[in-house]
Amino acid sequence: MRVAILANRANSFYRPLAEGLERMFKVIGVDTILLYDGLTALPRRPVAGAGAGANWKGKLFRVAQECGSWLNYRKLLGQLRTVDFAVIVGHMPRAYFDHLIDDHRLRRDVPHLPIILYDLVYLGSRADWVKWVHGCVASRGITKGNHWGLNRYDHHLCITEVSAYPVLPGAEHFSRIGINLIDQSLAIEPREICALIDFEHPNHLPERAIQIQACLEACIPFKVLHGSYSMAEIRKIYRSCSLYFIAHCESFGLPICEVQACGGVILTPYANWCHAHFFETPEPGHSGQLPENFIVYNNDKQQLVSELNRLKRDYNADTALGNFKRDQPHLYRGNLGELARVVAGIRDGTIHSTSHQHHPTLQQLSDAVDART
Repeated sequence: MRVAILANRANSFYRPLAEGLERMFKVIGVDTILLYDGLTALPRRPVAGAGAGANWKGKLFRVAQECGSWLNYRKLLGQLRTVDFAVIVGHMPRAYFDHLIDDHRLRRDVPHLPIILYDLVYLGSRADWVKWVHGCVASRGITKGNHWGLNRYDHHLCITEVSAYPVLPGAEHFSRIGINLIDQSLAIEPREICALIDFEHPNHLPERAIQIQACLEACIPFKVLHGSYSMAEIRKIYRSCSLYFIAHCESFGLPICEVQACGGVILTPYANWCHAHFFETPEPGHSGQLPENFIVYNNDKQQLVSELNRLKRDYNADTALGNFKRDQPHLYRGNLGELARVVAGIRDGTIHSTSHQHHPTLQQLSDAVDART
């Protein structure tokens, strides 16, 4: 079996997911080609009215862009025709936007190729996002359009489906494969105890103030993230810090995993800010259980100061890494068994290039949310 992984080199989640997936495929004996230009080479649907009113220079530039896109796509097609299936690395909601891919053209050009999404999370367990995407809610960054549901892809891989919501009825066709973070850039290094405060979020400045004040009162040195970082730069910072403060409610929170892979501990004012890291999706009206590496201090400064003083005395990076490997091994090594089952499904035809036609549309997902409420 041979697979193409479509990603990019953005300073974001794409590379960690793609490179981790490549390592997992290698372990289970699947030949892999990782295409860092794969996402940009995908065909796009023409935008109505684009370029209208442009002068001759603008029109010439647009023609040159279109020619470049055509050449990139032809190269991508040549690569896709050498593999048994393709995995697109993406994240909801954008992975379901209608303008992301010209689906008709791609399916026409590689009609027998199963196309699979690998996401941090799973749209089928995100009832809130289903409604926001369906309603094109602008405040959530959803543009107008006829967006897709789970029927865009032939199968869905995710790091986790765990969230504040259970999986919707009819949306059971997914595989929790976790993520592989076994990489030299994520490791324990000798260091004094130090906290890392995440990027500022304007809606949560009071929580941030408590984090900073508590560090000052407990005499814990800290670093504050700002601006942008390359993957190498941010992982160097993770290796230098022992404690990581959550700044807002995370959709998933890949840094939570990367920090733990470096022997770090996670501090959050509210448990539900880390809901994707619950052991299991909680029952309605109940809070989920977080692993041992998570400290929930209820946004209480004195409680946080007390926890920081305890960590100054008891923190051990090897213990934190051991907790991570024990409590959530699929977030460290990935779930190789589940990934192997996906490959077996492609091999025996259970997952195929028309599987997407049997998955729920966005309207059907929205109806399922309404029926549940």
